[in-house]
Amino acid sequence: MIAARSALAAALVAASAVAQAQQPPDASDVAAPLRPAVVAYRQGDVATAERTLRSLGAPSADSEAWLGAILLDRGNKAEGLRLIQRAADAGSAEGQHRLALVFITGDAGQARDPARAVELFAKAAAQGHRRAQLNLGTLYLRGQGVQRDLIQARAWLEQAAMDGDVYATYALGRAMSESAPPVSADSTRAADLFRRAAEKGHMRAALRYGLALAEGSGVKQDLAAAQRWLIQAQQNGVPEAALALGDMAVRTPATRDKAANEKILKSAISWYQVAAGAGVPSGQFKLANAYLAGSGVARDPVQAQLWYSRAAQQGLPEAQQALGVMLLTGVAGTMDPVEAFKWLYLAERGGHPEARAVREKAGDKVADRDRKRGEALAQTFKPTFELPSDESLPRLVPVRR
Repeated sequence: MIAARSALAAALVAASAVAQAQQPPDASDVAAPLRPAVVAYRQGDVATAERTLRSLGAPSADSEAWLGAILLDRGNKAEGLRLIQRAADAGSAEGQHRLALVFITGDAGQARDPARAVELFAKAAAQGHRRAQLNLGTLYLRGQGVQRDLIQARAWLEQAAMDGDVYATYALGRAMSESAPPVSADSTRAADLFRRAAEKGHMRAALRYGLALAEGSGVKQDLAAAQRWLIQAQQNGVPEAALALGDMAVRTPATRDKAANEKILKSAISWYQVAAGAGVPSGQFKLANAYLAGSGVARDPVQAQLWYSRAAQQGLPEAQQALGVMLLTGVAGTMDPVEAFKWLYLAERGGHPEARAVREKAGDKVADRDRKRGEALAQTFKPTFELPSDESLPRLVPVRR
């Protein structure tokens, strides 16, 4: 379960450093003179948006901020940045928010400066800018550009979620599900927030709500409902939900009906195969375990080593440990002490409790030069992640009842 939970924890953090709040299609969140341009911009018609903003007789700081954002999108970095900076200096919350986005992403030729972004988001958030409140809360939650502070994170995300924004609701749920002294997790509130976001089509919230239902965390345990939410999440681009579905099947109590038990085990393996194929490292690790043990599938050490290798390359310590042992023993037909020691060094660095003992036990059987080469390779290792890093917000999907 440790490997599964670590993979899920990684998946539950949004890929992007910052987020955009759900935006009204009628642009009712901006001043009336700006609405036609902002509507066009949000619909992807940046040419019309730019033309409309430039036609304003008396441009405001907010209009300059929007025009600057449009120019950045169109590749006119210099003028776009100049307008955004001027709007921010004039006290425009939109300008401050847009300039913060520049510093958090390193756009327009600017170096990334998360601390400066936090300052700007804070100024815009204090003026009631919902997206800035969401982004500021997210940065406090992650400790990015500022010391991690769960109290501040929750406070700002509460404000961002006041109007029912689905992304802010999900982010607040994440903040409520975590604990950091003196703040405790509130699993009941978190589950309710995940449910609300999931019902609006946020599939990562559906994953979290499904997990809460499966575990009875903050909500009454309901395995059938948990499965429904997890399947929806898996079918709509959240492969970690397949891992959770496999874990649910594995936890099903065994009965005297051997055929039924075998069917449940094969169901678990099929979900692990889906997760593994999609690039979920813990799914790959659990599928490798099944191949090594011949549990639910025919025993196949070669397949086990392949899946351990893919998970190890993504930095999963459990897989690195297992792969190191396989390469030391040659159970899959291949012995490679250099690679074995590399993976064992990495597993130890990742906190695996048995890696050092295995290395020390095998030390007398492995040449000193091979041990040193393995350690040198471990020092230069960088994980290669298979799941794409999507910088956009997750799309919302219709929810089946």
